[in-house]
Amino acid sequence: MPATSQSERYQIMHKLFSRTSLLTLSLALLTPMAPADVAGVSTGSELQQQAEKETTLITTDELKKMLDEELDMVLIDIRTPTEIQSMDGRIDASQDVNIPRGWLEFRAQRVALSKETPIVVYCGGGLRSPLAARTLQNMGYTNVKNYSAGFFGWKEAGLPVKP
Repeated sequence: MPATSQSERYQIMHKLFSRTSLLTLSLALLTPMAPADVAGVSTGSELQQQAEKETTLITTDELKKMLDEELDMVLIDIRTPTEIQSMDGRIDASQDVNIPRGWLEFRAQRVALSKETPIVVYCGGGLRSPLAARTLQNMGYTNVKNYSAGFFGWKEAGLPVKP
């Protein structure tokens, strides 16, 4: 790639951002990078794939039905407040709570008051939510599901969102 000035790089990035939708840009940024090969160490992608095998995945239609019918369920958005703001909101449901993934083990008990509480976790695009679902299962929760389409899938389906 030929050398470019800072001004040229800025112009290229400006064109890219102005022509790329938030969804496309976010998915590109969330795409796993090629990991360094460290013997005996699992990659994030490997852990994610394993967690997906160990958790129940649900579709957008299944989540919508659960939100309509299971008023006692807990919908946990594991994104940070900054991510929520930059992605223009959260799923608009009375059951929706925000517990960033880094605080999940410490705050889940505040909203899921029994181990049988129906819980669905989601993030932006389904990369971190399987890991969060597995964490909740490891904590002892027995009715945990992962909404793998995430906020982007919900928003793309034209379903209600809130700031």
